[in-house]
Amino acid sequence: MSLNNLADYLQKRFHKHYQIHDLEEAIGLHRAALEPYPSGHSDRDSSLHLLALCLVNRYDRQGDVADLEKAATFARTALEFRLPGHPRRDVCLNNLADDLQKRFHKHDLAQDLDEAIELHRAALELRPIGHSERASSLRLLALCLSNRYDKQGLAIDLAEALSLARETMKLCPPGHTDHGVSLNTLADS
Repeated sequence: MSLNNLADYLQKRFHKHYQIHDLEEAIGLHRAALEPYPSGHSDRDSSLHLLALCLVNRYDRQGDVADLEKAATFARTALEFRLPGHPRRDVCLNNLADDLQKRFHKHDLAQDLDEAIELHRAALELRPIGHSERASSLRLLALCLSNRYDKQGLAIDLAEALSLARETMKLCPPGHTDHGVSLNTLADS
């Protein structure tokens, strides 16, 4: 079993039981999994991506901004390995955008939100109609645009956020597991 697999199991257990020691161990294992690979090695992307996810989970749980900063750094580095055409590039784009949106909420830096919007747009392009994560991408982009409208007051951001939220509702009709969260997105826009 690889270190990343064991760390993944621990992260899953963390999401079920919320025991911080599982997350701490997963972070340590992901760091150890990076050691055998030199900095330019293509196999680093998965470890970097998974480490970033663990760090942002710890940030969400404990609020240590250093974890958020490290998560954004590792997510950005993982994205550098997942060039256009990589089958999982959309996931890295989305996760880095999420990290930057969280950082925007913490530090109120407009450039973080602007970059998050651009990254969500890029992820959405890689998630065409019929893609299982399209509704999520639409929803997250709508939320970022709504945040920017709240900050800057540009009507075009609000109009686009509403349009995206309505498209999300079409993909998540009543009875869909994400219907409630889609309704909230529409209401927040």
